[in-house]
Amino acid sequence: MPTVPATTKCAYLGCKAHRSKLNSYCNEHGGIDYTERADDGPYHSKAWQTMRASQLSKQPLCQSCFSRGLIHNANHVDHLFPWRRLGSQAFRHNVFQSLCTECHSHKTALERKGEIHHYTPDGTVVYTLSDYGYVMHNAQGID
Repeated sequence: MPTVPATTKCAYLGCKAHRSKLNSYCNEHGGIDYTERADDGPYHSKAWQTMRASQLSKQPLCQSCFSRGLIHNANHVDHLFPWRRLGSQAFRHNVFQSLCTECHSHKTALERKGEIHHYTPDGTVVYTLSDYGYVMHNAQGID
């Protein structure tokens, strides 16, 4: 099992600076304090922060827990359809649901198996990636 390094000093020979959070070197010698995926940029935009705040304001409870009769605060805004697999247009044009950390992690694991779960007051609806167009068409009220 991995353990936290016992030393707090940089592993570079002779350096006495504190090590970074994610490896054994200080920032000057190649330390890493935070890693950001190249495609995480949209999550840092003002538009996403506004959309996220709006969703959590409309639905502050975890929709998955609520559909099972439980009450937990939501702290994640989930894209119903995984936008990275559909393309960047699906980042903003998607169905959003508020989830707690545990339910968001569980839903993400199910997505890796090809199941996309939408939590509604009537229960869970399971979709696949190919349902994206149909769901978005209906979500916009287009006949």
